[in-house]
Amino acid sequence: MAVERRQRLTSQQRRGSLSGGRAGYRLGWSYGQRLGHNEAIVRSRVPLVTAVRDLSVLCVTSGMGLPFSPIDMAVEGALREQVRELHVCSPKDDLVLLTAQLRPQLVLVLLGMNVTPEIVNSIRSLGSTTAVWYSDDPYYSDITRITSIHYDYVFTNELSCVEFYQMQGCKQVYHLPLAVDLKVFCPQRVHTGYFSDVCFIGSAYWHRVGFFDRIAPYLARRNVKIFGWWWDRLEQYSKLSHLIRTEWLSPEETAKYYNGAKIVINLHRSPHDESFNKNSTRVKALSTNPRTFEICGSGAFQLTDARQDLANLYGLGQELVTYSSAEELIQKIEYYLKHDEEREELARKGLQRTLRDHTFDHRVAVMLSVLAESR
Repeated sequence: MAVERRQRLTSQQRRGSLSGGRAGYRLGWSYGQRLGHNEAIVRSRVPLVTAVRDLSVLCVTSGMGLPFSPIDMAVEGALREQVRELHVCSPKDDLVLLTAQLRPQLVLVLLGMNVTPEIVNSIRSLGSTTAVWYSDDPYYSDITRITSIHYDYVFTNELSCVEFYQMQGCKQVYHLPLAVDLKVFCPQRVHTGYFSDVCFIGSAYWHRVGFFDRIAPYLARRNVKIFGWWWDRLEQYSKLSHLIRTEWLSPEETAKYYNGAKIVINLHRSPHDESFNKNSTRVKALSTNPRTFEICGSGAFQLTDARQDLANLYGLGQELVTYSSAEELIQKIEYYLKHDEEREELARKGLQRTLRDHTFDHRVAVMLSVLAESR
């Protein structure tokens, strides 16, 4: 009797081992194909070639740390390749003294939360052209509406803020979307600890909390990874707690989880959220967040809620896929998990589009062209 039982268990174990081996082989084969295709796309990329402009620039970083410091570094890297002379400083430095000493033709301020109108006016009085790139619009519009009028040029990541700043009296206002830093967000080999069917990375603003509460019963049955602050706000937290890490991921770690995910969800922050929001005039949010570019730049398949400007940046249903409700998101997750080839083809096209049009090299080139043409 004991012998028969041992034989039966051994048979079950063998079947389990065979089944697990096949599943592991399929997973490894699929991931290897994805990585190989994406690496081929990256190798075939034609880098943006621009003439070095005869321009001296003083770039003032955000001074805010994460999540803005990676944008600072990406812009700095692009500027170094495209201007004759570049100096970089913090808003904590004496910007007026530096301008007087260096005599830059352009002082470019990133984010602009820590540079006062008085400092901007003093810099302008020394003869330097001033420009600001607001990279977190419209969430700080209560502050930026006061500072924007003091700059010669205003660049904003948010399409609706072009009219908003014009209404404040700004004459030179341009929409300049964010982009991807390919030094961080790119296809890369990651170990299986980063693998998931579905991944979401971002803080639990209230709009997101309500949305994820609706899809929690579905996600709880899936191989899902969720990262970010405040997710214990969920009413359904107990169902998802085993899938959640309530911490902020570095850009490098974020890129690894994107690379390991079959599907990455993007859900934009509401412009009216009560958490860390200074948008009392309720300026609309029409443009995409930086994660849009970072997910595609990592070669991952993206399911995102649609914003008005998104169709100007990517082919909807061709390079990424949108959803408009919790129910539609669940339906599309189910569909694309069952259609590997279609999912991976869309991801590859999203990667190609990002490399072609949406790097910080592209954005800085546009900015410098605008400044040159309007002088």
